[in-house]
Amino acid sequence: MSFKPPGYCPNCGEYVEQGAAACESCGSCEETGWNEDAIYGGLDLPTYDEESSTDQSSSKVWGAIVSLILLCMLIYAFVFR
Repeated sequence: MSFKPPGYCPNCGEYVEQGAAACESCGSCEETGWNEDAIYGGLDLPTYDEESSTDQSSSKVWGAIVSLILLCMLIYAFVFR
């Protein structure tokens, strides 16, 4: 059984317009993902998690602030002792 647009992409579930050669969301086409042989569910591919990337960037900011404060304290200790 092969998927033919219009309809919902069998790979990612996004709507595919009539006449589309591939899904705009995931890039699946008849050769790569619209057939039953091309199933990627069990590959454990990494996914983008917006929440964890926000946590990482805020922890980097706090690390930079702490480093800057420590550097200022060291400069103060050596210059004004």
